[in-house]
Amino acid sequence: MSAQTRTHGLLGVAVSLLLVAGVVVGCSTGEPGTGSSTGSGSGSGSGVAATGDPPPLTGAPDPSTVPAPVWQASLSGPDPLRNFRDTPYNNDGAPAPELVDAPGVDGAKALRFEVPGGGRRSELEPNIQFYREGDEAWFGFAWNLPADFPVNAGGWQVLAQWKNSGEGSPPIEIKVEGGQFKLDGGAGGDDPGGNYFSVPIGPAQTGRQTDMVVHIVFSTDPQKAVVDVWQNGQKRLDGYRPPGGTRYEGDDSYLKTGIYRDSGISEAATLFLMDVRIAQSYESASALVGPRG
Repeated sequence: MSAQTRTHGLLGVAVSLLLVAGVVVGCSTGEPGTGSSTGSGSGSGSGVAATGDPPPLTGAPDPSTVPAPVWQASLSGPDPLRNFRDTPYNNDGAPAPELVDAPGVDGAKALRFEVPGGGRRSELEPNIQFYREGDEAWFGFAWNLPADFPVNAGGWQVLAQWKNSGEGSPPIEIKVEGGQFKLDGGAGGDDPGGNYFSVPIGPAQTGRQTDMVVHIVFSTDPQKAVVDVWQNGQKRLDGYRPPGGTRYEGDDSYLKTGIYRDSGISEAATLFLMDVRIAQSYESASALVGPRG
């Protein structure tokens, strides 16, 4: 792994190690697309979590200037869903995502995910390989939470999960809870109580685009497993090591993105997914659709 940089205006440096005791987290039980939520315990492990005001979104690298990604959504192409698996089981109490104009980005398209109050999920799975022991990848997401997105709803709302192929909660996920984006996981596997963690990334602002890049080294060994997270180009988690690793023994991991949430939430939620890039470097993953600056 090499050090990567990307500048997005002034870098806030309010940095502290915050490990937040768990609440019930989003997860899938059984085969993909079915399940319930479990989770308890508190976070532990090394790494730095940055809190305070989110950094401004001032632009991203031009895709033509960085290495090509391993996979990208290509939402403005002729068949925007061709790069996703056909997974109708990922719609539970909610309609399938719809292609619309991207908010705030002229000429771009987005996938709009909508889950009504009491609904469970509307997700898609990129058609990429499953991740195994020792694999390493960078994942870039361009999200827009509309002004009415319930960022303080009384329950978990997952926007991306690196789901284990077996039963139980995923080892790694990004969720919105308590007005924050959080890195969360570990509530499945062999020791859910001991390995669950929930670490703040930064405020979940509505009515604007948020770029998120997640770097993962997939391993069952907490000494080898690493997660780094950038929000709008600022590194918010640096070398975080989940207490139970980033994958479960015997279970490969795969990516799901959209909305997966506590069905007890009464408010509806809408999410615009404007871009997804999966790459072998930070620079490539961060070259997301959005404002240039």
